[in-house]
Amino acid sequence: MTNDLLDRKLERAFTHLDADSNGVIDEQDMIALGSRLLSALSEPADSPKATEVFRGLTDFWVDLFNELGVGTDQKLTPQQYRDGMTRLYKDGGPAYDKSFRPMMKAMLTVADTNGDGQISPEEFHRAQTAFDTKLEPEAAEALFARIDKNHDGYLTVDELLAAVREYYTGDDEDAPGNLLFGEL
Repeated sequence: MTNDLLDRKLERAFTHLDADSNGVIDEQDMIALGSRLLSALSEPADSPKATEVFRGLTDFWVDLFNELGVGTDQKLTPQQYRDGMTRLYKDGGPAYDKSFRPMMKAMLTVADTNGDGQISPEEFHRAQTAFDTKLEPEAAEALFARIDKNHDGYLTVDELLAAVREYYTGDDEDAPGNLLFGEL
């Protein structure tokens, strides 16, 4: 059972994953997410980083389908997505570290476009654009500042992974990670 905050966050995430807006998530939506991210961040589709992104998306997708025992149509409804995400990842247990964290780490590594090990405000905003969050620049800057725990003006992949964990597993209404996909 989820709480209202987590349900709202998962509903928002579902809408970002449903690339063709047909009310279900399927393999093509997952490919579209990876492609959208790579394109927005000018990452070549044949690069090692891109390979990691698509490997991460595939592993995540397989784990979610296995958890749900979804039928042969290979599509997830919003309710199935919410149920699977909750069962697999809500408490941030072994499944989170096995498939979700590696997928997100690969995606966030792509956000580090210059490879300096840090994500600048500009790189962060480009990643937000890839996820179609529709965050205004001021809102993206405020979110960036809240996630930047050491206030050095850059985000590490670990700082972003902490925000992602807050988004997908947390029930703290004030957690900065809640805003990763825009206002709820």
